[in-house]
Amino acid sequence: MNVKNQPSKPKLRTWASVISGSLAATGAVFFTNMPETIKTRMQLDGEASIRNGVGTKKQYSNIFDAYKKIIRQEGFKALQAGLGPAIGIQVIMNGLRLGLFEPIQHTIRNLTNCREQSTLNKVFSGAMSGVIGVTISSPLYLAKNRLQAQSNYFHAAEEHHYKNTIDCLKKIYQRSGIFGLFYGVTAALPRVIVGSATQLTTYDKLKEFSIQSLNLRDGLPAHLFASFISSLFTVTMMNPFDVISTRIYQSSGRQTVYNGVIDCCKKTVRTEGWRALQNGWLALYLRLGPHTIITFVFLEKIRAWFLTFDRFSTNPQPIPIDVLVNSDAS
Repeated sequence: MNVKNQPSKPKLRTWASVISGSLAATGAVFFTNMPETIKTRMQLDGEASIRNGVGTKKQYSNIFDAYKKIIRQEGFKALQAGLGPAIGIQVIMNGLRLGLFEPIQHTIRNLTNCREQSTLNKVFSGAMSGVIGVTISSPLYLAKNRLQAQSNYFHAAEEHHYKNTIDCLKKIYQRSGIFGLFYGVTAALPRVIVGSATQLTTYDKLKEFSIQSLNLRDGLPAHLFASFISSLFTVTMMNPFDVISTRIYQSSGRQTVYNGVIDCCKKTVRTEGWRALQNGWLALYLRLGPHTIITFVFLEKIRAWFLTFDRFSTNPQPIPIDVLVNSDAS
């Protein structure tokens, strides 16, 4: 049969795809917010104060010690600190990434008169959709970061006291205005650009390798293999930017002062050494790997449900779900 005459597969409408991605990521964050809380605290652990310019004594020796102390001292509920803004981040971030990823690719193909799917186009489109998503959701990142670090038992160099997400955003706005809500976004941009570019590139290559060289089925086995190995590369490349981003979001100029990404990096390395840029690596990996896979499983189910209703779908060739999911490096 001629390929041109074959019926095209159904594709979700853009708004339905956005909703699917948001719902899938929201479901995943209930499981992955706990390692995110651990990661945030470990990245702030040992941060230097401007009072003495030296790093404080570390309160957690490793990720397992952090889990044990938080549960014993604060209860299991403390592991879900910042869950409210974390859900908001997933709704906005993944909605925009999944909704804009393909339109950006399509625009680039039209501008360059290139009809082929190139890796460079995917990397650029994933990075651009990530930049848009992280910029708009930055106030929620700010709230999530500070609420996860807030504790009577964990003492960051810069401490905050908020009742909830609304109280956090309200106080930041009253103190610094609208621009204060986007404080730290310049540190988040390199993180999402590096993370998206690394993840998209390595995932595509690893998936191709697993199918052609390892003879894995082009389905869940290949996706699991590519996701986990890709996460190793992604976390290693992204973690230094994640540490810097976490510390800048936490800072309000009272005990810690950073004049941008480079200044934060220099101060961190000078007081704590280069290894500090990989603080929380395992926690980030335990968050990113499962988040990708759980989101993928949920997205499959939600998209399948939406596609059972004609009003949610159109006929053009669909975007592969694995590509959409792995454009998320948040």
